[in-house]
Amino acid sequence: MKLVTYLAILLILIPMIMFISVNTKRESLLRSRSNALPEVIDLIISGLQSGMSISETLESLGKIGPKHVQEDFTKFAYDLRAGGEFQSEIGKLKDKFNDSNADQLFETLLYANAFGGRNTIKILHELSEFLAEDIAIRSEITARFGWIKNSAVLAAIAPWLLLLILRTQESARVAYEQELGQIFLLLGLLSTVAAYFWMRKIAKLPKAIRVFSPIKTG
Repeated sequence: MKLVTYLAILLILIPMIMFISVNTKRESLLRSRSNALPEVIDLIISGLQSGMSISETLESLGKIGPKHVQEDFTKFAYDLRAGGEFQSEIGKLKDKFNDSNADQLFETLLYANAFGGRNTIKILHELSEFLAEDIAIRSEITARFGWIKNSAVLAAIAPWLLLLILRTQESARVAYEQELGQIFLLLGLLSTVAAYFWMRKIAKLPKAIRVFSPIKTG
């Protein structure tokens, strides 16, 4: 029973750790892309003012853009030169950024590329200012409510630290090695995992609805 319990604990903890690691990395990448948008827009404005076309300006971001988005725009430039359509490649960028603010930028560029527009630079200036304010506000809210995630981690670790302390006592160690004790350990682990993910969920800020996201048909 003891070996089975340890195997069950490993089967629960290993996928959980891998999921948290992958999810955290993905969220960090999306957040970095989103935070880079004001700088991206400013570089686009500079490119347009220097006489470059929209596609040329976007291609240049693969070299001079923020490091978190350089790879995305390098891929955009490569696919575009390989015969890809501008609208299709912009759609791929929208999927990668997965952000409502990025959708506004790319939709503006799509419209300007298709129909032209004397007010494109003015619109981009206003969008840049709006995004900078939005990012600042969300960052402040995230920092203030970050204690919820910290509480989730503390609440998940504390019972197991207590268990380690209790196991230094012979009577407690023997009790947890019994079949009933093993069952309590498994139930405790499952409860800890459930509580941790629940706390992460309530601490996560809601994302704005992507009005311009692609409509996927079955």
